[in-house]
Amino acid sequence: MGGERVIHNFNQKLCYSFGEREQSDIDILKQAIIGSVSVIKTDIETDKGGADYIVTLRKGTKILIDAKTREPGASRYWRYNEPELALEKWSVCPDENGDGGKVGWTLNEECNVDMILYTFDPSDCKKFYLLPFQHLRMAFIRHYAEWVNRYGLKKQRSEYGREWQSEAVFVPASIVINAIMETMAGEMKGG
Repeated sequence: MGGERVIHNFNQKLCYSFGEREQSDIDILKQAIIGSVSVIKTDIETDKGGADYIVTLRKGTKILIDAKTREPGASRYWRYNEPELALEKWSVCPDENGDGGKVGWTLNEECNVDMILYTFDPSDCKKFYLLPFQHLRMAFIRHYAEWVNRYGLKKQRSEYGREWQSEAVFVPASIVINAIMETMAGEMKGG
């Protein structure tokens, strides 16, 4: 179950996130984050670093949001009659010698965002998912082997002045949310 290849132009995807999706993402974040007084789209450099939006709360606290938007038609790939969330293993796949890879955003402990906003074209799904990043990362690590075995890894080729491949697993939203809930509660060992 792997190896499906999709080609994306990074510049087109960036324009899509700055254009068509920007106002609806801002509206969703204002609705979802109680106490927000402003939501601003970040500049291109900050966007490339992972944070697409900065939400400011009443007392000045800032929440950094990474938006993951699926383009129209994504639902044709959903195998379990619900939205699938992309969880990235590699942002840049290593070469054939295993050199030069860049870990995917979902596994990146240094990722400087607080939450991930998953949205879809309304023709595919009207739901959004606003998930805590570190809990998502921990859930992905905990269930990585199981999810790759069950859902497979998909490669994507991207272009932006150069060409590279990334790799992700697409997991049904309800499975991801349940796994995140598991990271929030447990039993203490010992004593």
